[in-house]
Amino acid sequence: MAIAVFGDIHGNLEALEAILKHIKRNHKITATYYLGDAIVFGPDSAACLRLLQKYKVNCVLGNHEQRVTKYDESATAMTYANKDLIETTFNSLTREDLAFISQMPLEIKINYKGTNVLFTHYCHDETGKVIDTQIEFNEKELQKYFKNKKCDVVFFGHMHKRKILIDEEKHSYVLQGSSGCVKTDTTFYTLFDIVDNYGDGKNFDIYRVDVKYNRKRFVTKMQAANLPGKEVYAPFCFGIEFNQENN
Repeated sequence: MAIAVFGDIHGNLEALEAILKHIKRNHKITATYYLGDAIVFGPDSAACLRLLQKYKVNCVLGNHEQRVTKYDESATAMTYANKDLIETTFNSLTREDLAFISQMPLEIKINYKGTNVLFTHYCHDETGKVIDTQIEFNEKELQKYFKNKKCDVVFFGHMHKRKILIDEEKHSYVLQGSSGCVKTDTTFYTLFDIVDNYGDGKNFDIYRVDVKYNRKRFVTKMQAANLPGKEVYAPFCFGIEFNQENN
């Protein structure tokens, strides 16, 4: 028994396909949670949304989904995607894609083996407004943003970094990292479980699962895609360099 968690695919269909196939083969996994930002930056935003639906993944709303479905100043401040890229992404989506986004919640709470677990893209208030565009990953800051959520473990994304803070007596936090904005041929997801090693039933088992994906195909798609500003963001998002004069 375990839960799979990942997020921030950002239009990298090859990475998403590899992760979902790997999860499907792991019969210990009982549920999969996706932390938002399936779209923007990569060449396959719409296809990523549809694949998440096909696999019936539990998805929360990311700031880029929030940005394409409605103007929100707080969500806009969270992205370095320019207006043209946002519009290009929006125009690639169908009504069905937008309907799927519109029903994504800001957060999902579950009780897993007696532990309250929260899945969210980032720190929002009740209206969806972003509380802060960049938070420091330390216990004091995290407690400030999540103290009213009444949860034991928080999984969140957005910052494309992977950090874990475990305190089984108080609150634990997993900053998931980006599974789509990777610079090698390896992506990843997280397996989470609660094991009873010492009779207290609350020992968290959190580890990263690396998965190979077809990076060559992804790079070829990026080279061919008409994505405004890709010569600026692709190097630090995906490790792909473009000649600005030819793109």
